[in-house]
Amino acid sequence: MKSDLRLFAMSERTVLAQSISQHLNIPLSSLIRKKLSNTETLVEIQESVRGKDVFIIFSSYTDFNNSILDLLMIVEAMNNASVAQITIVFPSFPYARYDTATKQSRCPIARLIADMLGSVSPDRILTMDLHSPQVQGYFDIPVDNITAEPAFWRWIKDNHLRDAVLVTPNPQGTKRVANFSEVMGMKFAIVHIGGCESSEYATRRGASHLEGCNSISIVGDVQGKDCIIYDDIADACYLLTQAAKYLKQNGAKRVFCIATHGLFSEEGIAACNDSEIDSFVVTDTLDQSRNLNLYSKLRTVDVSVIFAEAIRRIHYKEPLLPLFNIDDYYS
Repeated sequence: MKSDLRLFAMSERTVLAQSISQHLNIPLSSLIRKKLSNTETLVEIQESVRGKDVFIIFSSYTDFNNSILDLLMIVEAMNNASVAQITIVFPSFPYARYDTATKQSRCPIARLIADMLGSVSPDRILTMDLHSPQVQGYFDIPVDNITAEPAFWRWIKDNHLRDAVLVTPNPQGTKRVANFSEVMGMKFAIVHIGGCESSEYATRRGASHLEGCNSISIVGDVQGKDCIIYDDIADACYLLTQAAKYLKQNGAKRVFCIATHGLFSEEGIAACNDSEIDSFVVTDTLDQSRNLNLYSKLRTVDVSVIFAEAIRRIHYKEPLLPLFNIDDYYS
């Protein structure tokens, strides 16, 4: 790896950032964030970045609203220090579900985040499994949206589930599951919970907001089969747990869930603990150390190697397309 690549993390204690660093064989560069007595923050870059290719891993999701301001200051400081290029790495893009103005969110917050980032002029964004691909259009710079599917494919093979049925818990996810199942040569099914004001809103807010849901149906054959419910975000988990319950009622042998980003609200953990789900697998784009202690059926898969390879390819100006080839990348 060239010596002009520099890797920074908003929090060096983040396991994902450390793993990416190890895969690249490049240490995390020193970055200090100082909290002043009046709650203001100062950031200090502890080494020269002049002419360097800088990647900043945004890993402070427990305090995002403050950390985003710190990120803006870091990018501005690096631009003033004459870096060659800045790539911001968002393992999980914040506010990605709020890509349009709804009655629950009066402004498209994802666009606001994009505008804020654009004000300090980074050169590129790297993220994984955007909830809404249209978020990419909010930026005037390249946005590389890589996928966790190679890691999930390896988990499916390792657990001998290649004959399982992939399931989307809502019609909005049909394209995602259909594409994944086609690549892997697996069958897929759709669980449709009808009568809800908004399945997207229900996913965020949980059971108390699904009282109007008065019908549920399955498109596809699940009788006597293992089923894998596939979604991009696990938060309140109500649709996921209801889908698992209905799959079991309709003859499914075992029900697994896989999701890229494990947000897991408190009611989401409670719903999963009281559900028909046999095992729930998420990636490590978000820290799961707390959730692993609260939910015994939760498992994680590592995506640091995917991010590390993406960073290497961006640095060397190589195409990212091989990262989407499941059979070649995770054999």
